[in-house]
Amino acid sequence: MNGWRRLLRNRRTAVGIGVIVFLVTAAALAPLLASYSPSAQLDITSGRALPPSLLHPFGTDIFSRDLLSRVLYGARISLLIAFLSMLLSVTIGTGVGLVSGMFGGILDIVIMRAVDAALAIPRVFLLLVVLALWERVDVVGLITILGLTSWFGTSRIVRAEVLSLMQRDFIAATRSLGIGRGRVLLHHLLPNVIAPIGVTSTLGIGQIILIEAGLSYLGVGVQEPTASLGRMMQGGSSMLQTAPWISIFPGLIIVLTVIGFSMLADGLRDTMDPRTQ
Repeated sequence: MNGWRRLLRNRRTAVGIGVIVFLVTAAALAPLLASYSPSAQLDITSGRALPPSLLHPFGTDIFSRDLLSRVLYGARISLLIAFLSMLLSVTIGTGVGLVSGMFGGILDIVIMRAVDAALAIPRVFLLLVVLALWERVDVVGLITILGLTSWFGTSRIVRAEVLSLMQRDFIAATRSLGIGRGRVLLHHLLPNVIAPIGVTSTLGIGQIILIEAGLSYLGVGVQEPTASLGRMMQGGSSMLQTAPWISIFPGLIIVLTVIGFSMLADGLRDTMDPRTQ
C-alpha cells in the first residue's frame, strides 16, 4: 500500500498512469465509442480525404474511412499485440534466467552465449528476415514473433538477480534444510525477481508498440483491412501537405502511449529502488 502511495505521489508516474488508463479504456471500449466501422467506406465516390469536423473529429482518409474509429481500433490492436507479446517474452525470459542463474555451470555458459549471439543481431533486421519468409502474417503470428524475439534482455536481468540472490543467507539456509531446487526457485527466487521484471516489462511494452508500428508502416506487420496505427501513418505519408491529419493523429497516439509506459517504468524503478526508501 505504501508502495502505491509513493508511486502515485510521483507526478510523472501519475501522468503516465493516467495516460495509460485513458488509452486502454478508450481502446477497450472501441466498439462503443467508434461511430463507424473502421473499414466502412462512407463516401467512396468522392475519392478525397475530409479534414477534421464535428461529424469526423479526426477527419477521414482517402478511402473515406473515419479516422477516429480507425485510431480507436488501431490502438486496440497495438495494445493487444504489445501486452500479449510482452507476456510471452517475460514468461520465456524469466524461465530461462531462473534456470541459468540457479543451475550455473555449463548450462549457464551455453544459455548465456546463445543469448549474447541473439542480442548481437539487430532486432529489426531479425524481425524483417523472419516476417519476409511469411506470405501473410496475422495478429497471432505477429504476437508470437515479437514475443519470441523479445526475451533475451529479460533473461539476462533475471539471471543477474538470481546470481545475487544465490549468495544471500536465506538461500544458504534453504539449502541447509534440504529444500529442493524446484521449491527454492518457485518460492524464494521467483518472488524476489518480480520487481525488475515489472520495470523491464513496462518499458518493453512501449518498445513493442513502436516496433509493431514500424513493421506495419513498412507493410510487413498488421495487414489491411485490420486497422493499425503504423499502417495508417504509412497511408498518409504521401499526403502530408494536403491531408496531414491522416498521419498526425495515429502518430500522436503512438507517442502518447510510449511516453505513458516510459513514465510508469521510471516510477516503478524509483519506487522499487531501496536507496529511495
